[in-house]
Amino acid sequence: MYAEWLSASRLSLNPTKTVVMRLGAKQYVMMVTVNSVQITSTVVPVVDSVRDLGVVLDSHLTMSAQISSVCRSALYQLRQLKPVVRSLTTVTAKIVI
Repeated sequence: MYAEWLSASRLSLNPTKTVVMRLGAKQYVMMVTVNSVQITSTVVPVVDSVRDLGVVLDSHLTMSAQISSVCRSALYQLRQLKPVVRSLTTVTAKIVI
């Protein structure tokens, strides 16, 4: 059924990038114990968070995974600037940061 719909829609399932995520309130999400779902002949894992178009969504829609990702990325970028900032003037360093 799914395979026919996918081919009719000119879509294909990429098993290395496809995941299933449970969404809902914490008490309801914890009640579901499914670890994987079979779609056509592919077994797709169930995960707690996904990245789509650069935004990290978690199963409770709390945005905590997104905030952690943005903070981690910002800290990484600031650390990359450390050697460069030493050779700049204070005003230029403030502009770059």
